[in-house]
Amino acid sequence: MESNVVKGAIGFAIVMIVGFIIVGTTRETQQEKMQGAFLQTSNLLSSLALDKCTEAVKNEIGTHPYSPSESDSDHVKYVTLIWNNVGSAKRAECRYVMDQGITLLKIDDRTIIENDVAATTAPSAPRPVHHQ
Repeated sequence: MESNVVKGAIGFAIVMIVGFIIVGTTRETQQEKMQGAFLQTSNLLSSLALDKCTEAVKNEIGTHPYSPSESDSDHVKYVTLIWNNVGSAKRAECRYVMDQGITLLKIDDRTIIENDVAATTAPSAPRPVHHQ
């Protein structure tokens, strides 16, 4: 009986040692590190844009906008969010630029914020033909 316990303990120790060797010798490549950083930046940008733009639209309209109807982004520098039929507004558009905040806020045909940003080449999102 005692020999089975010893054999089990030795087997467990061997499995643990092999596991530590595998984990210790496995290295993340530079490309994997860059992909991870890109995904973190993209996720942060999208979260910030959604939080800040939702708050700005709510302050202007008085109604909390939920999921945007449309979005556009380069996943690094800017995100443009568009909500259709939010409260009393037919269309709300908001552009958030990393490190600069909200650079465009339009509710229907009224422009509340419009900052010319040289760092981004993102044009205002085109309006659908049926809304012109």
